[in-house]
Amino acid sequence: MRPWMDRAVVRGRIHGRLLLALIVIAVIACLVAVWQFGILRDDDHPEYADIGGGETIAPAPDAEPDTPTSGDAASTSPLESAPASTEAAATTSEAAESSAPVEDAPVVPPCTASLTLDDQSDTSVSVTVAVVNTGTEPIDGWEVLLDLDHLTVTSTWGLSHIEGDRYGDILFNAALDPGDGYEPSFRADVEGEFDLPATVPCTPDA
Repeated sequence: MRPWMDRAVVRGRIHGRLLLALIVIAVIACLVAVWQFGILRDDDHPEYADIGGGETIAPAPDAEPDTPTSGDAASTSPLESAPASTEAAATTSEAAESSAPVEDAPVVPPCTASLTLDDQSDTSVSVTVAVVNTGTEPIDGWEVLLDLDHLTVTSTWGLSHIEGDRYGDILFNAALDPGDGYEPSFRADVEGEFDLPATVPCTPDA
């Protein structure tokens, strides 16, 4: 019986050692698997690199783009459009001013002839003609048109008859500097009721 028992003991020891070896191999395989998993995890997902330290670090959220929201765009749009509206209004105003017709300055006649009633009777009148150079240049001669209703010129002083109702200067009163004047006169017969005008046409000699 003893030799058999010795063999059983030897077999039990061998089996125990094999079991221990298997346990050691299994532990080593687990460690190798954990190590490989850690390497793969670090390569593919760096954000989970510290998972083995007992803390779970969630991936950082993506940074929000700097694109302004629709509210910001709407709030800045009026401010940006205000200068443009002001410039457009100013441009429109300038265009309107430039397109407005420019009124010509009133034309000043080169000479004027005013009539003054000096004497009146039932049949005739005496009238003074004040001729004035109202231009900016000297004139060397002038003529007036005495087309007067119900009056017929019969005599003149300082006037020369040209033709019809046209009367002009004589040599000594022909030239007039700007602002200067001369006062010839005439006498006319009255034919009915007359209305003496304040002025008559005056034309400088060309």
